[in-house]
Amino acid sequence: MSTRATIAVRRADRTYAAVYLHYDGYPEHTGEILMQSYQSQTAAEELVSHGDLRCLNRETGEAERFSDGDPPAKLPTNDSLIDFARNCGARFVYVFDAGAWSCKKL
Repeated sequence: MSTRATIAVRRADRTYAAVYLHYDGYPEHTGEILMQSYQSQTAAEELVSHGDLRCLNRETGEAERFSDGDPPAKLPTNDSLIDFARNCGARFVYVFDAGAWSCKKL
């Protein structure tokens, strides 16, 4: 069984770019990797810019992607982000905003 998550970046225009993460979305894995490997706006934007993720590699922090994954969703509000996450079956939502990651359990 997988622990699904949504990873999002809040952009300067106050919208969110969000992607689905299929495996290992719990904070002890994905949360730690995001905080260690994606600590700038540029790095976080790069992570989500290529679309849905299969998983994040614990050793390298690199993203493994689906060959047929969806592009990032552009969402106008936090409520629409939470709806997106719920529709993906996510248990956790990670948001990079103002230079830091936050995690919300759904």
